[in-house]
Amino acid sequence: MSVALQAFDLKYGYRAEPVVDGFDLTVAAGEWLGIVGPNGSGKSTVLRMLARLVAPHRGAVMMDGQNLAGMNTKDIAKRMTMLAQTQESSLDITVRELVRRGRNPHLKWYEECRGQHEEVVNWALRVTGMELLQHRSLLELSGGERQRAWLAMCMAQSPKTLLLDEPTTYLDIAHQLELMELIRRLNREQGITVIMVLHDLNQAARYCDRIVAVKEGAVVREGKPSEVFQIEFFREVFGIEAKVHDDDGVPVYLPCGVVKQPSRVGNVS
Repeated sequence: MSVALQAFDLKYGYRAEPVVDGFDLTVAAGEWLGIVGPNGSGKSTVLRMLARLVAPHRGAVMMDGQNLAGMNTKDIAKRMTMLAQTQESSLDITVRELVRRGRNPHLKWYEECRGQHEEVVNWALRVTGMELLQHRSLLELSGGERQRAWLAMCMAQSPKTLLLDEPTTYLDIAHQLELMELIRRLNREQGITVIMVLHDLNQAARYCDRIVAVKEGAVVREGKPSEVFQIEFFREVFGIEAKVHDDDGVPVYLPCGVVKQPSRVGNVS
């Protein structure tokens, strides 16, 4: 198995209350991995450490056998990129201008985005379906179109690994599915490794090859969606009762209520 990214014993946060503590992960090249967990479980912090946006207080992240801590920022950006949950909303530039920024890690300080770099920009616009909107301002786009524009910029970096932090959160259901299908095509057709934090568990089960569940900053469950989606998983990780159905090989869960805690009967005086 070719390994794209590894994390060893990651810790981040205050000494008394670490957000992440003892997190380990191995991601195969070309895999689509979904990271799930309740709010405050540390999953977004993990993603930021994997992207070297924050430095772990302990442990290491390795990419292609190299420790991210010792790598040049440009070298990382040539191999890995991240699409955050939200982006700068007041940026008044065209889609094409935004996507061109994705070529910056590949340009020398005196170079302009032209020639083969423009060809990559054209490809990124094409594979994300943004060709017809490339001359429009970001301010004129819908939420779903803006997400695709930022994804096109990520693709212009020519990354091997794509990190995404709940990219569908503020989109309506049609745009959510459109974005997830686009990412699936990039994963399947371009061989891009995808590591995604997801809030929607059913989307995670439908699209991800493997799911890692995080609770209190550590991995508590991992495996294929069909292996993870068990009644005990929902009780242990999310504190809910759930029913799980099979939808043509894809597990789908239906929440039924909060796990009931044993009642305590006090002394009557």
